[in-house]
Amino acid sequence: MKVLIKILVLSLVLVGCSKDGDEIAPKENFNDLFGGKPFKGTAEGVRINEGDDNYTWNGEGRVAVIEALGDSVSIVFMADFGEEGDINLKMRGKVEGSNFLMESEDSASFFRIVNEKITGDISNDAQEMNFEGTLREEQANLTVQVYFKETTGAFPKGSSLNLTFKTSREVSEDDDNGEGCQMRMVPIWGPNGMTMGMVPDC
Repeated sequence: MKVLIKILVLSLVLVGCSKDGDEIAPKENFNDLFGGKPFKGTAEGVRINEGDDNYTWNGEGRVAVIEALGDSVSIVFMADFGEEGDINLKMRGKVEGSNFLMESEDSASFFRIVNEKITGDISNDAQEMNFEGTLREEQANLTVQVYFKETTGAFPKGSSLNLTFKTSREVSEDDDNGEGCQMRMVPIWGPNGMTMGMVPDC
């Protein structure tokens, strides 16, 4: 019997302001380093319920840096498990040099990519999420641990999901910077419920 995965997407927005006159040389800016061609590889999801690993999903993993605007950008982690569904995680934050920061003074939730290291803790009414990984110019690896406070699709209240991305890409001077990618509209699970949002399909 197939276990259907509810689309789980986190869309958090933090927009910062850049200082006038602060120009960053090519390849020292987050968008220059990690934007363009998406990272592709594998994704694995393991559901843990009452202490047992009782279901595993395997599929394609993709990571893309999109929607660069001023000193803000979005990063998307996409796990495609075929007919069983997909899981999309989307964060928007500010760029500070080669780093990505999504945080606010009035919340303990944050998602950061600093010195190529990914860290994060995000909590809302439905889930608690912990992020650990690395983002380098030709490799993106991430482990996400999600604890479900409420039943969500195939995940009962009190269960958890371990989601792992292992992706890479080859970078050359002749790359088209991802211009061949098409955008598609998907349901996005946000802090205030289900919305629609754009993710790359390439």
